Amino acid sequence: MAEKKGQTVKLQYDFPSYLCCEVYVPNLGWWHRVTPKEFRSWCGQRRLLKFKGEFGTAERESYYEDYNGPTYLFDSNKKINPNKYKQNKIAFLHDKDPREFIPRKGSERDFIHQLKAERIGE
Repeated sequence: MAEKKGQTVKLQYDFPSYLCCEVYVPNLGWWHRVTPKEFRSWCGQRRLLKFKGEFGTAERESYYEDYNGPTYLFDSNKKINPNKYKQNKIAFLHDKDPREFIPRKGSERDFIHQLKAERIGE
């Protein structure tokens, strides 16, 4: 059997991950909903949607609360100082986004470059 590769450690969430997580993007001027995985790695303003009152009653109210908890590198449990990273972005190890698709074969790479060229030409 092969050894397991990839994510082998469970990520720590220092906030209830079932709540609505939002981050502020200044150049767009609005709060945007993100996944808890992105929320924990955001270097900038973060907030959570919370609730007061009992579920299913008229007294139930929602409100936003700023989140000032720890910031982690994306896809790891390493705590960081967000002031040392680009602000209003996700903190990646070596500033490289692991979610970015990089084609391995030359034909796939050529196809993607062709699509980009067609979009520019329109």
